[in-house]
Amino acid sequence: MQKAKGYKRFYPWLKWIFSGVSIFVFVSKVLEIEGSLVQDIFDGVSKRPLLFFVILLLALVNWNAEAQKFKLLIRSEIKLSNFKAFLIVLGGMAISNFTPARTGEYIGRGLLLKKLHPVKVVIATVTGNIAQVLMTYGLGLICVLWLVFFTDYAEKLTELPKLWSVTALIVVMFLILVYAKRLIRWMKPRLPSKLAKTLNMVKKYNGQIFGRVAGIAFVRYLAFGLQFYLLLQLFSDFSLPVFALVLIPVAYLMQSVAPVPAISDVGVRVYVSQLLFGTFLIDSAILHAVTSLWFINLILPGFIGAIYLLGSSIKNR
Repeated sequence: MQKAKGYKRFYPWLKWIFSGVSIFVFVSKVLEIEGSLVQDIFDGVSKRPLLFFVILLLALVNWNAEAQKFKLLIRSEIKLSNFKAFLIVLGGMAISNFTPARTGEYIGRGLLLKKLHPVKVVIATVTGNIAQVLMTYGLGLICVLWLVFFTDYAEKLTELPKLWSVTALIVVMFLILVYAKRLIRWMKPRLPSKLAKTLNMVKKYNGQIFGRVAGIAFVRYLAFGLQFYLLLQLFSDFSLPVFALVLIPVAYLMQSVAPVPAISDVGVRVYVSQLLFGTFLIDSAILHAVTSLWFINLILPGFIGAIYLLGSSIKNR
């Protein structure tokens, strides 16, 4: 078998290191959860197992939507099966969940697609993330404005970063998408030839492709939002009004601007959720729902991804 050249010869070692660190971090986070909290969550789930099963199915929709986004954006460079794309996304989550700004996502996906130049993996991942962030910020901002003008929730939103800064981020990301090809043309002469060649991938993105990516991002957002709403209902005996659906995009917006690793922001999620849903629910119901959402969407897929990353290291020895 031909030996890997250049930076790729370090991939097996990096897989071992990152998969080991990921498993350690995930297990440590789970062990930090109080036993009484775990028991309370288990008791709540056991009362409505069918509803919890639906919530788990929505998690699969969430993860698969991310896989479909990545598969679509990388297909000009490599053809991936649905299952392979699914596992690669989970492998990225294994590292991204404990790294700032989810930077580990690029590392994880790159390690599992060693045939591709890592810059190409970054381009596809960043494009998909921009679509998801635009969805989170855009829908969140619309709901914030609705609450400000049509409800008395304005005072509860005082801790939200100034709306102009969120709007500015949306505008910047939108401009990056619109002028990406011009930006690439400007950059290419100033980069090494091999690196400049990888940027040609951006030329294959058009409005039709990004429209499909945005549609998939919306499906993922709906699945994630509905999960949270159903978990809040599950642990509160369905005492949450339908109106609270408007608060979920606001909660996601407020949580997304917190500059902490995803796996460590459960405290931020609980605080924001208590701020928004405290009028309707007791703190324990919110804590149970947020902890369950955190485990289902971060710990569980991240742990599965770490096992897959580790397995691929052993298989390729």
